[in-house]
Amino acid sequence: MSNRTKNELSQSFSELGQRQQDIFESKVERFKQYLRSEGKDPLKQKGYAEKSIGTRVSRVLQAIQWIWEQDGATTEITPEQADQVIESLATDDFRRQDNGRYREDSKRKISDALVNWFQFKDSDWEPDITFQGEASTDNADPFTKNEVSTLWEASLTYKSIPKYNNLTPEERDRWRRYLAQELGKPKNDVNPADWEKVNTSWKIPSIIGTERAAGWRPALIERMKVDWYDANSKTIIIPGSQAVKNDSQWVQHLPNKATDPLERWIEQRENIKKYDNSDYMWLNRKGNPYNSKTLNDLLDGLIEEAEVSVGGRKISWYSFRHTLGTYTYEEFHDLEIVAETLRQNSTASAARYVHPTDEILRNAANIL
Repeated sequence: MSNRTKNELSQSFSELGQRQQDIFESKVERFKQYLRSEGKDPLKQKGYAEKSIGTRVSRVLQAIQWIWEQDGATTEITPEQADQVIESLATDDFRRQDNGRYREDSKRKISDALVNWFQFKDSDWEPDITFQGEASTDNADPFTKNEVSTLWEASLTYKSIPKYNNLTPEERDRWRRYLAQELGKPKNDVNPADWEKVNTSWKIPSIIGTERAAGWRPALIERMKVDWYDANSKTIIIPGSQAVKNDSQWVQHLPNKATDPLERWIEQRENIKKYDNSDYMWLNRKGNPYNSKTLNDLLDGLIEEAEVSVGGRKISWYSFRHTLGTYTYEEFHDLEIVAETLRQNSTASAARYVHPTDEILRNAANIL
């Protein structure tokens, strides 16, 4: 048993007698083994990643401690007591140690961990109340198909500048200042060849081209390595150790409209100095991997370039992912296919990425 779990049991659950604690520690250890070997999908004998087991156990222990505070300490908890936990989470009577309320996403995670516990105990229990996650970075509205096409076209012209020979000396001086900032070099070192570098770069088109095909999470764009791309099979192979919210290798097939700009970019990046000692697929202008903020900044620029009207929608980088989920469902009417496309662990998770399209809403307006 890990030191963390032992400390939680000895410090938080000191009300247990020594023999009770010995029994309960053994039970928690068996629960960890269950999570490791089959907890994620008992039917397929698929377990959770090692890094997530400790937090899942901790959530169960939080719930059990609350039960013990209400009913007294025992080595077993009943489905009825688990129901009390869920009801108290819903009414915010079950709170954090600092007396703050749990966020909806945290409530859902505690509920999910309790489901794991009762599956481990071979007891038929499901919560009567469902909590929806508040993942703000993932709570976005989709684009339309036309908007995605427009954003792609904008990526081909984004930050293009007038040709060197078409500028007056005064105009060239102003553009040198701009290029110095973009390229991260002194203004006096900017030369006519830099005009060509900016106007022929495939970096942004390669990001947008693969994003609209795969719906990458920002964290995966941040981790993407150039050697993950297999030119022979036209796929990107993500190692299990680098996958986001997953722990198994998966293969992302890419269409020609995505591989064309990607292969052009990979060829270009070999001649760019800041990539000499980096295996990251993409670096921003400061030489760092992209993250949610810099990707959203990029998206803001593309939206402005493409003159896409956001309206009252919540648009972020995750909008690409929601768009892929929405139109995949519209095409196949199958949440399992959406889950597979987005690499989600369940159809319930996949359903959060499906939105009614304008066409469906227009048809619904004509039902009566």
